[in-house]
Amino acid sequence: MRWRAVAVVVASSLVACASARRNEPTPRLAPNAAVTPAGFDPAGVGSLEVRGANGDTSLARLASVHVDARQAGDMAEVEATHTFHNDSDTVLEGTFRFPMPDGALLTGLSMMIDGKLMEGELVEREKARKTYESIVDGMQDPALLEWEHGSIFKMRVFPLEPRQDKLVVVRYLAPLRRDADGWSFVQSSRGAAESELRVDWQGERIFHEHSVGGDRIARARARPTSVVLREDREDGSYAVVRLRPDWSRVPSPKRQAPQSWFVIVDTSRSALEEMPRQLEALEAVLRGLPASAQFRVVTSDLEARSAPQGLQPVTDATVRAALGFVQSITPDGASDLGRALEVASELASVAPDSALLYLGDCEPTWGVTDARTLAAELRTPFYPVLLGASVNEELGGELAQASGGRRARVRSREELDAFVRTLGDPVRSLGGVELKGPPGTELLTSGPLSLEPGRDLELFVKAPPGRDPLQGVSARAKVNGSSFDLMPRALAEVARGPAKRFGAALVRRLEKNAQPAPEIVKASLDYGVMSKLTSFLVLESEEAYARFAIDRKRARAAEAPRVTGANLESSEGADISADRVQPGDPEIFIDAARDAVRVTVELPFGETKVASYDPEARAGRGAWMVRFLVPLETPEGTYEALARIVHADGHLEIRQVRYSVDSTAPTLDVRLSAASRPGVVEVLVTQAENEKQRDLKRVELLTPSGAVHQLVAIRWGVFRALIPRQELGAGTLRVVGFDQALNHSVKELLLP
Repeated sequence: MRWRAVAVVVASSLVACASARRNEPTPRLAPNAAVTPAGFDPAGVGSLEVRGANGDTSLARLASVHVDARQAGDMAEVEATHTFHNDSDTVLEGTFRFPMPDGALLTGLSMMIDGKLMEGELVEREKARKTYESIVDGMQDPALLEWEHGSIFKMRVFPLEPRQDKLVVVRYLAPLRRDADGWSFVQSSRGAAESELRVDWQGERIFHEHSVGGDRIARARARPTSVVLREDREDGSYAVVRLRPDWSRVPSPKRQAPQSWFVIVDTSRSALEEMPRQLEALEAVLRGLPASAQFRVVTSDLEARSAPQGLQPVTDATVRAALGFVQSITPDGASDLGRALEVASELASVAPDSALLYLGDCEPTWGVTDARTLAAELRTPFYPVLLGASVNEELGGELAQASGGRRARVRSREELDAFVRTLGDPVRSLGGVELKGPPGTELLTSGPLSLEPGRDLELFVKAPPGRDPLQGVSARAKVNGSSFDLMPRALAEVARGPAKRFGAALVRRLEKNAQPAPEIVKASLDYGVMSKLTSFLVLESEEAYARFAIDRKRARAAEAPRVTGANLESSEGADISADRVQPGDPEIFIDAARDAVRVTVELPFGETKVASYDPEARAGRGAWMVRFLVPLETPEGTYEALARIVHADGHLEIRQVRYSVDSTAPTLDVRLSAASRPGVVEVLVTQAENEKQRDLKRVELLTPSGAVHQLVAIRWGVFRALIPRQELGAGTLRVVGFDQALNHSVKELLLP
């Protein structure tokens, strides 16, 4: 039998393309996907080490990883499902380590217990540990995930039953990568060796391999996104603004590039796995120095050792000698970055035009670890080249900014080579950025108040509910007496994530300023983002959370009354989800209590589906969900199914569930005309069908400059937008319209 889906696109997408079904054994990869060797890229998947009851240690098998990612502005919402298998005949406790991508925010954790996916709760760290330990002693099923160091998170899982699978889901927000061609989502296979790895982007399969090697990268293009993102919540209006100056207007500094380079190489234990890449980077850096430059290498772990040769010119022989000196050091011990800066600064103090260049993770684990104290050790510009799966990019940026150097986060050989080419150039930067906002508006940033080419400064804004978050907000910088306005002139794009990103920036500020632990914990819990003082804890049941007095914020959110589009479209207690439907995999949500014993749906073509509870459904209120396919030969129209709900008290409730089968895309008529206001163009999109057949629900357009606009409905089937004429420019205007069933049409207009 042939099948078709009720809907085939996600409503927020501007890319109209077909998708292979997710259950195909050998899916066809999406046309915009690319698979390349991994190189330096550290963003991979987790690893699991287990310990048996007799104390024996062995490696468990990571059977499969499924990464499902969707675009949210300039971020990706990622759900990484790891399936572990215990091949032994004994009960094991596992330690799972997960390297988060740079700049990612950990937002959720769940684990399969007794066939049901239990959602974790964010809890104060010490309370989570005590709860976990007490439950492990009782041989139950808890999971505890907490920060370990850098961007590495550690998760303890117990029990791993003999010859059985254990499924763990990690959710996070990760920045999209940006290059000259635009934005893209990137996923590395590093850490997934010998496992099955599947990667989906926007509902399309972009990577699928069994027994995958650890040197592969899946990459998919993302749609253009605005430099201003906005999210409105009950507690406030949030915005993320990417501050990006016009560097052609910023004069080059008069100071020349350094000539004497003291290169610090991290040789601590954390650098053991990355040493081959660090040696490759060291050779590239040394050979890329200006011909007139000289260098000396310093290794850094618990001790700081300088190469005995002293300052040397750049030749084949001196580069080989430097590599040999580093290779003679066995990576071991902690990282005393302060001591390395002290030794290198003393050497640089007697050398003209000197600078320090650092290769490693910039994560001090011994001695001085405070950023201000470390910056006080610097007397010359500091150039950190950050390598590895876990780096302290914030510290590297602060030290570079404070000393007048330049920071580079290197994930590929291409990025390394691009940085090396700048070593002969003076550092161009904008410092002293001034931020102002009206009373009641809070402003936070992603790092020091400075900018340099290739590194934007993100501004996070929170305003009172209902207020435009950018009203009265300014960002300016001064260079040689000239003032630069850094606020972009762009329309805000509505996206998920700005509130959590503001919360993460708030947690970072509180941690950096050594604020009391209760304040940090409160901010972490309020915004649902993990901190060093909070952990995700998964328990076996709602009763277990209540027994240990753990507040279930997700449960309360599910009960809170909200008015959403789904409420207005359905009065039957069930609806087709407009924001989660997948190609070939539609869903029905049934509004029933979470503690219901069983929920099933009898479909009109004879199949019965068992529902599972989804706490994120219906705008966070939670609902029971089933997935199903519709036979291709099914005529369009409205159909009924039966939902059978067995409640916690044992009584049976039967409801009718209505859904529509609609595979006809709307016909769009797009007209452009001059608006009443000078310099403004009116874009009018009308559904061409007669008024009774019109079901146009959402219209978006993409301008040639890359700006995204969502049109406003002015009457049934008619949408309108007013766009500045200069923003349209010349090129192709792309318009996408979605109907109630999420069928879509695309229309392109060539602008003169």
